[in-house]
Amino acid sequence: MADEMSRATLRVAFDGPAIHDGTMDVRDLAPSLLAIGQLCEEANRVLNGERIQATVLVRSDFRKGSFEVNLDLVQSLISQMRSFLTGEDATAAANLLALLGGASGGTTGLIGVIKWLRGRRPKRLVSLESGRVRLELDDSSIETAREVIDLYRDLGVRKAAADVIRPLENPGIELIEFSPNPESTEVVEKSDAPSFAAPEPEEEQIINEERKSAFTIVSVSFKDGNKWRLYDGQNTINVTMADEKFISRVNQNDVVFAKGDILVCRVLMEQWRVKDGLRTEYTVLEVVEHRSAARQLPLQFDPPE
Repeated sequence: MADEMSRATLRVAFDGPAIHDGTMDVRDLAPSLLAIGQLCEEANRVLNGERIQATVLVRSDFRKGSFEVNLDLVQSLISQMRSFLTGEDATAAANLLALLGGASGGTTGLIGVIKWLRGRRPKRLVSLESGRVRLELDDSSIETAREVIDLYRDLGVRKAAADVIRPLENPGIELIEFSPNPESTEVVEKSDAPSFAAPEPEEEQIINEERKSAFTIVSVSFKDGNKWRLYDGQNTINVTMADEKFISRVNQNDVVFAKGDILVCRVLMEQWRVKDGLRTEYTVLEVVEHRSAARQLPLQFDPPE
């Protein structure tokens, strides 16, 4: 099957005292343009997966006044495959840009949603019969497309959107305009910039598992809240000792430890997905048995004859 192309143009204009002469510092411009390309690619990934490839090209018709750039979003489509967005391959790129920069027909695009929320979480998301979604805060609401909600929730999209408007952090650049079509323009002003800060990923618990394990003791802590270090035969782990009865016996010197002692424990193992990968924690819920180090050879007596 031959490849087909879907193309649409996004106009991006920067304005402010620093660029009224029609020039703009490349150190401000280049990262923002790269971020727009990244934003389009991330949005395409969320909405279309791997079946459609998105590329952003810079057109050469730079204009003076405000610093204005036209960018072409080009999607490579496999023939006979319908776009996830509209069912029509020919309008896929235009609709993707509209979802990012300014959806029409009474709905708000991603940039508008980020501006409106200003870092707040919506109180409610209401699915409407039209297929749209209404976002509600205490005293106001807006409507948007369901796909915009998917984009808003994606961390890769949010990080790219934050990088796109980063020039507003610099003196002399006061606003950026995004126009995915002649009828729609979304303006981001300097005061809007904090709203675009990408949220830190929330921790997500992956495993919560209780097991029975045997350990030798590496080190013991007699301070509240400090970790014990135990060895399971393969790895040394830090554990929280939560068996209060056992701790009480240790504090009263009813338990004496020697090298080679074994603790048979009921252990809770928890794992979370965090920003940098995984975090694992171990908690000893109960010391089931304390086996002293063997000091005699185990011999089996035969029954009497």
